[in-house]
Amino acid sequence: MICKKKGKMDCIDYLLILPKICIKIKQKNCILPAKVLLESVCCWPDNTSSSRTITAWILFLNLMVAEIFHAAYVVVHASDISDAVSAGATVTTTFEALVRVHIMLSKKRVINEILSVIWKQFWPLRVILKEEARKELKMKAMISVLLPCTFLVSSVLSNLLITGLPFIKEHQLVLKSIFPFDWNQSYIYEALYVWQYVMDWYVLFMVNAFDFFFVSLVTICCIQFLIMQEVLTHILSSQSKEHRKIIFGPAGENMSDHQMLWECLKQHKLLIGICDDIEQIFNKAALIQFAVSACANCAAFLIMKVDYGQFFKMLFYAMAHLVQLFYYCYVGQQLSYESEALADAIYKCDWHLQYDRSFRKSLIMMIQRSQRRVCLTAVGFVELDFGSFIRILRMTFSFYTLLNNLLMKNEQE
Repeated sequence: MICKKKGKMDCIDYLLILPKICIKIKQKNCILPAKVLLESVCCWPDNTSSSRTITAWILFLNLMVAEIFHAAYVVVHASDISDAVSAGATVTTTFEALVRVHIMLSKKRVINEILSVIWKQFWPLRVILKEEARKELKMKAMISVLLPCTFLVSSVLSNLLITGLPFIKEHQLVLKSIFPFDWNQSYIYEALYVWQYVMDWYVLFMVNAFDFFFVSLVTICCIQFLIMQEVLTHILSSQSKEHRKIIFGPAGENMSDHQMLWECLKQHKLLIGICDDIEQIFNKAALIQFAVSACANCAAFLIMKVDYGQFFKMLFYAMAHLVQLFYYCYVGQQLSYESEALADAIYKCDWHLQYDRSFRKSLIMMIQRSQRRVCLTAVGFVELDFGSFIRILRMTFSFYTLLNNLLMKNEQE
């Protein structure tokens, strides 16, 4: 993931919009904002250390064991709706983390290939010659990446209450669980509490790291579509010579319009391939995310109503999941919009002044392909866009109404 050519050194610009997280290092151009978090949970795909890989799988197995005993509690106490819903909120979050860990560990090779293409073959941001336009792009990208920061803050505040109060006030475990032994004995309780405490924070950092990584990848692809729009809009103008020089170095100075269009076709195909790979890797996580967000928010709203003692804890919890759901849909919406806008950019390139028939045919082919927008989905069921965000909120409210009616009915009986 090293950009050795001078013309490619500006690939760091794609992520320089991150608030002092991306930095230059001698051997690498930049570090993804997720790198620090993924390294902390031993899941950074570029790290092939055997010890870290073994540690990651050990943590995964521990998390799976914790999830089994935690889910057993929900099954046993299903008759108590309030208690089951409260425990179920963390069951779904833990399952969400399990899926994310498995994806990062099992898809290392494909993810590394994506990163390699991004650093080596994506066009630099300085292709956009106007400084104001570059600043506008950086601002859009900053919004995309700051949203996970909001989720991180909300989830940390919520987790401080979730992990601390059971020990301080109630002599309970962090995750309500059913064990085949008496866990409330001295030393056994403390050992289980520490184990669950570590697992709970592991879940938090794993989920956040995964989301930072996903949002950063999609944001980079959005920026690349915007760069292609700039290049194709001016492909027949004098600005195109400067674009070619920036992208291809001295070799681009003598490049013809037809050759440049051919390079754009190849870059478009490459970018679509990267987006398809991202879709294949992350679509299961997106589906789980939609389900978890609906369940978690429903549970949080219900608990806030029936147990005022947990109001602030559940408020932060609900805020975190709403923000998390929103930025998945936000970056998906941005990617779809910018990929489809490429067709309009091509049409604006003064093609009517170019009489080369093969050039025009190539433009038509590229326009037709661009009109089929790139979209990220949750295993093909729903797209990641604002429409899906609204539908999930409606479904959450429906579930909340159903559970609230059941709870009121049980109280009356």
